[in-house]
Amino acid sequence: MDDLQSALLAWTAITVLFLLAAGLIWWRRRPRHQTIPRAPKQVRELRLPSLPRTRREAIPEVEIAPSRLARIKATPVEPRAADPFVPPEPAPPPAALEQTLDAMASEVEARAAEGPIDDTVVRVRLVPQIPLRDAIQTRSRLGGRPRLPAALDWPRIDGVKGDFLAQIACADLPPDLWDGLGPREGWLAVFAHPMTGEAIILHLAEDGPPREAPQGAGDAIFAPHGGVGFGDFAALAVRAFPEWPVDVVAVRPGDSDPRDEAAPGDMTDAADYDIADPAFHPFDWDSLRLMAAVLDRRLARLVGGGEANRAAAASAAEIVAIIRDSADQHPFTAADATAVMAALHAIRWVPDAAAGPALPLTRHDPRAPLWVHEYRALLFDHAKHAWCADPSRLSAPARAYFEPLWQDLAAREMAAMGPPALPLPGFDPEREAVLLELPTSGLMSRRIGEEEGALLLIIRKADLAAGDFSKVRTLRTR
Repeated sequence: MDDLQSALLAWTAITVLFLLAAGLIWWRRRPRHQTIPRAPKQVRELRLPSLPRTRREAIPEVEIAPSRLARIKATPVEPRAADPFVPPEPAPPPAALEQTLDAMASEVEARAAEGPIDDTVVRVRLVPQIPLRDAIQTRSRLGGRPRLPAALDWPRIDGVKGDFLAQIACADLPPDLWDGLGPREGWLAVFAHPMTGEAIILHLAEDGPPREAPQGAGDAIFAPHGGVGFGDFAALAVRAFPEWPVDVVAVRPGDSDPRDEAAPGDMTDAADYDIADPAFHPFDWDSLRLMAAVLDRRLARLVGGGEANRAAAASAAEIVAIIRDSADQHPFTAADATAVMAALHAIRWVPDAAAGPALPLTRHDPRAPLWVHEYRALLFDHAKHAWCADPSRLSAPARAYFEPLWQDLAAREMAAMGPPALPLPGFDPEREAVLLELPTSGLMSRRIGEEEGALLLIIRKADLAAGDFSKVRTLRTR
């Protein structure tokens, strides 16, 4: 073996010894993992198996006979008399039973159709203010001019501008009206189609200044008191619904109801009266010209009624000419009306040329009407519009006559909100609510149908709760 091989073997031996020494050192210094001893096993608690528990039945009460109770208490008891035996009534034959049930059903239906609804809901009456308190501060009104926001155009129905009927302040409505549904702020404004009468309701968040109507009231609802809205005097009537402030009055079961359909109303059709009374005097130049126009249209009835009536017609024509020439020449005074009425009262006419006493031209005789009744009906119409604008425009005698009459008419014809007092065909009180009921009213110049019915605006309670008034439907009653 040469020297090179010897050196290589020596180096290899040294390397192996070095590796063995390094491995032994690492083995002694390596990290050791400590074993965590296990927790001792808990002794399992022995429990009895759960068995289904049977429901304990209630122990029935035992009724002790009076005699046994007496023996227990050692007190005597009187023997109980036996109940008398009452034989049962024989069952009616099938035919008789059916007749009885039919009779009972008919009676129930008749009571439901005629009797009032027995409920505890609240209703609202829109009571016209008579006399007026403060028209400026009034929040709710019927007719006249609506208070619309400036940005809102005049409402249209089927493309036609509607007639304004009412504007009610929601804040004045009782909280339990309509089952508590609907708005309690803002205003509800009502408009009707001038030709069909179909109505809509708008909920206004704010109001505005009074706005004049773009046209006169249409024929669908408009009808002044006394029938002056038709015939040859229709052009002389005020073509508008009077602007009447109203109070919102809640009526609950047991409360006194301001609505009184038995109020006397206007009974002048069959009355004998004289318009020379200051209560019927014209109150401005317009009403004086109105009287002249009515008289002028009826003078032809006098011309063919004999010499006395022809003379009366000639004298009346002179007074009519004087009124037309003097109108607006100076401020109107009550003395002007008094002078004219005195001159007309001095004229005599004979209703029957053959017999009968002569009457003053200012006297109304129901058996022979000439012109006085038409004048009074038109004066009634003009007076209420003037009074609503400014009560001082009427004289004290006129107010003393008209205001009680208007109160009676208002009580008979009062508008309402809430459920009807009687069952209403086509109305479901469980799912619907009556927003407004507008009956025929001579005071408000309204007529619904040919038999003096009412106009009702009905909405589903679901739509009312959602504030959606676009689906309000119109219902007319007789």
